[in-house]
Amino acid sequence: MSWIKDVVKAAKSRERAVGNRERGNHSLSLSIISAKRQGVNPIIAELKLASPSGFRYDIDARKYVKYVESAGAIGLSVITEPIAFKGSYGILREASSLVKVPVLMKDFVVTEGQVRDAYVLGADAVLLIVSIIGEEETLKRLYNLVHLLGMEALVEVHSEKDLNIASGLKPRIVGVNARDLLTLRIDYQQQERILSALPGNIIKIAESGIESCERISKLKSLGTDGFLIGTSLIKNKEKINGFLHA
Repeated sequence: MSWIKDVVKAAKSRERAVGNRERGNHSLSLSIISAKRQGVNPIIAELKLASPSGFRYDIDARKYVKYVESAGAIGLSVITEPIAFKGSYGILREASSLVKVPVLMKDFVVTEGQVRDAYVLGADAVLLIVSIIGEEETLKRLYNLVHLLGMEALVEVHSEKDLNIASGLKPRIVGVNARDLLTLRIDYQQQERILSALPGNIIKIAESGIESCERISKLKSLGTDGFLIGTSLIKNKEKINGFLHA
């Protein structure tokens, strides 16, 4: 729990991004829908350098983002949290300048300043983690600001409690994280239960622990629309070719 407190505290005093947005807006939801219509699994490839679970990987970020885009990823998730995940705003700014697919800023977003930073840096979508934001009013304020700026919100839930809070937003896109951020443990059964409970008009994204085509097939059977994949693609980016058609 201490690492979460540290990153949230740091996020509240994060130095603001400067400059102007240099790319047009790209819709994550429309990209997902388009890929499904073409019979392709919507894969959001994540650029991550580290995680509090002990993951560390040395990667050429430029080559990685260009490869996954050319291979068929419908979106790019870029982790910008600097303490536990070794991300940065600079990585997001560079990545967004290299690709034409929608870019998601993945961070512990708790302030309006971070949302505005996401827009300036070229993000098309912003991750809002219900359990991290906590207060329903704050979640609603951040959600509304994301959309006011022309971006989309990926509202992340892990538990039924999170889902009850998120439902008040009537969100367009919901990410169901198999990983408990407090314990860092993966719970596939809980993820599957929540995915199955989501209304059909919501775009459903599965997050964490996706390492095989069999896992994607299982998630698809539950009505999952898209798949955010990090570690397994960072370790072997060529796996995306199988994931797209699992």
